[in-house]
Amino acid sequence: MSQPDKISVSDLHKAFGSNQVLQGVDLGVQPGQSLVVIGGSGTGKSVLLKCILGLLEPDTGSIQIDGIETQRTSVATQTKTASKFGMLFQGGALFDSMSIWENIAFRLTHADHMPRAQAKELALAAMKRVNLASSNAELNPAELSGGMQKRVGLARAIVTKPQILFFDEPTTGLDPITADVINRLIREQVTDLGATAISITHDMASARHIADEIAMIWHGKIIWRGPASEIDHSGNPYVEQFVSGSADGPIDVLAE
Repeated sequence: MSQPDKISVSDLHKAFGSNQVLQGVDLGVQPGQSLVVIGGSGTGKSVLLKCILGLLEPDTGSIQIDGIETQRTSVATQTKTASKFGMLFQGGALFDSMSIWENIAFRLTHADHMPRAQAKELALAAMKRVNLASSNAELNPAELSGGMQKRVGLARAIVTKPQILFFDEPTTGLDPITADVINRLIREQVTDLGATAISITHDMASARHIADEIAMIWHGKIIWRGPASEIDHSGNPYVEQFVSGSADGPIDVLAE
């Protein structure tokens, strides 16, 4: 018997003017499951993620976390929900003026008002979990490579041991070897935390590595979903074209 969904999205719509981005998304994620949403640019991946995070308000539809509706509800409910989240942003989103440990501990010191000494201790522990040497703690982000900056972002995402993790294009801008390291770290952290995870990516190598299930979004709707092991045998022509990276198929890139 399946458990109730940790994240439940129902009939979600979001438009920007006349541009209908989300057109009835239905998506459920079980506790401890890692779901990767794939799709091309402009298909609605990022908008979906931002709606679930509470960064955007959908026009209509429902988003429930642990069975609690998060849309059009009180600030207290939204804050409580957000406390369950950890997020790895596409560009890292590190603060240049802060040291590495201060970046990792940002939520602890600013939202949770934790004493700096205690926050630094937790930040150092998070750095160890993503294989970042403590000798980097006092450095600034600009002194680290792109791959190491991604690890800092991952450490920040997991420092509070969140119940739900979000990953936005986690391997963008990384060389294949560094990307593989980040994928392995993400998979390890999701497993170790027992966290529920939603990732968005167009990198199929990343999707295969970190997903239990993969869903494809196209024109604002989920058009296929299945185990990661079945992505090469989906039977869906849109998925097959996307996975193969072929210019031939139902997705007309020039018309998009």
